[in-house]
Amino acid sequence: MTGDEGSGRPRLRPSTGWALVLGYIALLVPARFTIVVALANAGGQSSPFTLGICLGLVLAVAALFALVARGRRRAVPVLAVVTFGPYLAFPMLWGPIAGPLAAAMPLSVAGPAGWLLFGGVLLADSAVAAVLHGPDLATVASFTIIDMNMGLTLFALVRLAVLLTETQQANRRLAELEAAKERLRAAGDLRRAIGARLVHILRVSRRRPLSPAVLTDLAEISREAATEARRVAAARREPLPEGRTDLPDESTRLSRWALTAMTVNIAVIVLNNVADDVTTTPLHWAVAVVVALLAVVFQLYHGVPRASVPSAWRWTLPLHVLLVGAATLYLGDGTMSALLGLAVANTLLWLPARWSVPAVAAGAAASGFLMRLYPDVGGYELYQVASTIGIAVGVFGFNRFPEAAAHLRDLRRQSAVSAVVAERLRVARDVHDLLGITLSAITLKAELALRTIGDDPDKAALLVEDVRPLAVRGLADVRSITSGGAELSLREEIESARSLLDSAGVEVRVDTAGAEPHPVLATVLREAVTNVVRHAAARWCAIAVEPDGDEVRLRVANDGVPPAVPGTGGSGLPSLTARVEAAGGTFTAGDQGDGTFALVASVPR
Repeated sequence: MTGDEGSGRPRLRPSTGWALVLGYIALLVPARFTIVVALANAGGQSSPFTLGICLGLVLAVAALFALVARGRRRAVPVLAVVTFGPYLAFPMLWGPIAGPLAAAMPLSVAGPAGWLLFGGVLLADSAVAAVLHGPDLATVASFTIIDMNMGLTLFALVRLAVLLTETQQANRRLAELEAAKERLRAAGDLRRAIGARLVHILRVSRRRPLSPAVLTDLAEISREAATEARRVAAARREPLPEGRTDLPDESTRLSRWALTAMTVNIAVIVLNNVADDVTTTPLHWAVAVVVALLAVVFQLYHGVPRASVPSAWRWTLPLHVLLVGAATLYLGDGTMSALLGLAVANTLLWLPARWSVPAVAAGAAASGFLMRLYPDVGGYELYQVASTIGIAVGVFGFNRFPEAAAHLRDLRRQSAVSAVVAERLRVARDVHDLLGITLSAITLKAELALRTIGDDPDKAALLVEDVRPLAVRGLADVRSITSGGAELSLREEIESARSLLDSAGVEVRVDTAGAEPHPVLATVLREAVTNVVRHAAARWCAIAVEPDGDEVRLRVANDGVPPAVPGTGGSGLPSLTARVEAAGGTFTAGDQGDGTFALVASVPR
């Protein structure tokens, strides 16, 4: 449905579906028990013991159907016994109560068989009513229609609630699927952009004899790989998934069908009440038929879900209520009360809650009061109040569930987009944090080897030998990034940092007395050492890992202050801040004012 924003109607949460189901089931108890009490008073069987047992049986029907609604199919046979068994003990008091059992059939048995069983339950209950009440066709028809209306309402409410629950679960699966697709795309990018170059670096590093041309090739390839890593780590610009808009809207179809059936059923019940009244005149019949037909038309206009808000509802809704209300007063005996409740229920759809809820309450109270005015139908006041509220719940639920389902489809799209964005950020972060230092180290060693090959070929050969394990580690990092996230070893990163800083001619001071395994600190150390090599003209670098109460603290300091804060494009220090804070820690980095730059990260042990 559309028109949310314009009408100011709040969106429904998926949990509202089951709340409406349970609310409707709860309303069945006073409505059905009132019929039992009325029949008992008419037959002189209204003893407290008998009424207590009947109340317990009505509660049992409601509770058993609640179990069926939650997927407990084993409760269906017990529900059948509780539905038809009391006819043996209370033949003239029981019914109509077969609606929950009828609704349980299509909820438990898929396909046409479930609906055949639905009809079979109604026929069985009608047959029992015919045997008990003899030729009273009006009573039998009324019971059958009440059961049908109740069963359709319960089925539709439960089915729609289940639909919303399944849609919510599908949101999570879709988000996981979109994240997996993004991971697959990232894997292809990394393999093509970086993995192939790392393999080429391995091949070049094995060439003998070493020559300036080989080392130049090695340095050039590593620089290209670093450039590609930065490109992959940058924000990707491919369109994000918009989600499918062509999915079949089962909730709308089901709601329209159920609301139409409910409206027609209520109109038939009203006409049946008119036919059952011996004082009905031809004029009464004419008024009843015309008003019932107009009420059905108005109800389909106001209550059935549609693609747009009814443009004239501000005029037609009051006319609907006034027309049915006037006919109810004119005909008397509460014969039109059900249609009045249906008309008032529409206020929940188009008026703010501060007006619509009191209107429904007033309509329910008025329906009960009308029953009190006419002695011939006395005793059904509570039934009429509960029935009016139940009708309002059904109309509200049927009309708003398609809107809620549309909202969930929108959430599905948003969750998929969020999953893709999160996956892209993770890949970018890991590419920057994991591959950045590896590729920088390869480039540095290749350039150092190129500068020293003329004076010290042996040292150049050793530097090239160091390239191979770095390339192998880079390939492993590519695999770990595209498999869903990588974790580093702090001790391994300390040794790697020592080797890289030594190669760059930076004096290294390491204190690892308090070193504990922690992948977040390992990532911080990688980034810190990368910044020292790339951005600082450092002569020394001090790395310390020490316990700090319930935390472990990493401090990396150097005497070369970077000219600018790196990583302003979404990586670097901002990325590390986000990682450390996500782990429940704190992160600071900056100029210490004495010519040194320090980075400190503390995380829980």
